[in-house]
Amino acid sequence: MNTVPIYEAKNKLPLFMHQAEESGPVFISRRNTTVGVILSIADYNRIIAKSCKDTILDRAAEFRKKVDGLFTNEDIDRIFDVRDNTPDSYESHVFDGVFGDD
Repeated sequence: MNTVPIYEAKNKLPLFMHQAEESGPVFISRRNTTVGVILSIADYNRIIAKSCKDTILDRAAEFRKKVDGLFTNEDIDRIFDVRDNTPDSYESHVFDGVFGDD
């Protein structure tokens, strides 16, 4: 692990950027406490790709593939429906009066 003081990182940024690209992250410290890191774009993209979470639509599509033929599309839509459909829910009344059908 390569750790450099913040003043040195400021004065030699191109050197440490090259090190990050070639050898991995360069940690930056202030008063012996790590406060930052220089990453190559490849490392950054790898981290971001791992942290991307699937949406409920992604999960539903995965589920559809796994259970192909076991459930109808309507069944799957009901399983992944996260709306509150109880009669007194906010969502059940959100469009009341909007379209002139009081």
